[in-house]
Amino acid sequence: MASLEGLSPVCELPDPMTTCDLIRPHDLSPADAQSWRDMAVATPDFRSPLLSPEFAQAIAQVRDDVWVAIYRRNGQTIGFLPHHRRPGRLARPVGAPFSDYTALITAPDPVITIAEALRLARIDRFQVIGLIDPYGVFGDIGGDSDDACGIDLTQPLDHIPHKHAKNINRLRRRLEEQHGEVRFITPDRNPAHFDMMLRLKREQARTTGLHDFLGPTWVDALMHQLFAAPSEGLRGQMLTLTAGGKGIIFHYGVRLGDVMHPWISSFDPAFSAFSPGQLFLAGCADVLKADGVNYYDLSTGEQHYKNAFGNTHRVVTHGRVYGDTTGGRFSARTTAWAREAGQSLPPRIVEITSRLNRRVDQICALELNAPDRLKGLWRAAQAMPQRLKSPEGRG
Repeated sequence: MASLEGLSPVCELPDPMTTCDLIRPHDLSPADAQSWRDMAVATPDFRSPLLSPEFAQAIAQVRDDVWVAIYRRNGQTIGFLPHHRRPGRLARPVGAPFSDYTALITAPDPVITIAEALRLARIDRFQVIGLIDPYGVFGDIGGDSDDACGIDLTQPLDHIPHKHAKNINRLRRRLEEQHGEVRFITPDRNPAHFDMMLRLKREQARTTGLHDFLGPTWVDALMHQLFAAPSEGLRGQMLTLTAGGKGIIFHYGVRLGDVMHPWISSFDPAFSAFSPGQLFLAGCADVLKADGVNYYDLSTGEQHYKNAFGNTHRVVTHGRVYGDTTGGRFSARTTAWAREAGQSLPPRIVEITSRLNRRVDQICALELNAPDRLKGLWRAAQAMPQRLKSPEGRG
């Protein structure tokens, strides 16, 4: 059982009107859970399943370090920050590294800053993945900018260039001529397809030198738990493209309401000559709409194909923010010093260091004990020369 490091579950700022309750996700009152959902409805930027109370509760079923900071002013709820509490007063977004987005869920005009929010929750450092900050709570955190893509299925999908669409149609016809009818299955509840999807992705990780992000026990439990979840509420959903009845490419992720967020894209390499990823994204819209999905969130990474098919784009930021605490201020100064020192290094060294830091952060988020982290870091060091020769991406 994770601890609160000896803290009272209720912390106060010098202003007694603003308080923070630290609770487990499954201890959310119905009123607080509904307030969280209402904030997401009021602010479309918060509509991702990854920012929902249901997602925090799902992660809490497979990990014991999940907490929710609930901020109140004069007794009125003003925000929610779900997170993992890690040693050394470090926190990560709940579900990291599968939490492709980070946000402090608030109503408009939240009257709180992230530095204050972290001080309330006794957090010195908070790792940020894909920051969504519509009300400026986080301010300018520096960090690395990234482009998040999605497919808004309520809008006309006429943005694919004619020449590109013509080539995709040619590939599809050739695939059907050689292997049989091409069609989609969603939701695909076939356990054999689910196992194949996981196996192909783990094989890809080994081949490309990526960390096996599906290997940790808690991740495996989460994937299976969501796949078995009922069709109401938060659940895992798989979308499969088949040729002649054989699954050739799979997207799997989390769905809540009319929004789906795929995490995993895996394909049978025997069909790579047919560009299955392009066939998938070019043809998935109609079947998703028929299944009630209005937004298919492709998030960040592998932009060489997402940009071609996504019709929504927004800039998000990856980085680290600091609490208004003694430890937080010290960490912020140390980070600023390291950033300044890095400016004098050759660009190639800066790139390598940045990529290595991202890999270390991912391994530390996935592996929860020292031996597994050391194994992961050792494998990452061995694979680094191979990874530097190819585009980075978790997939």
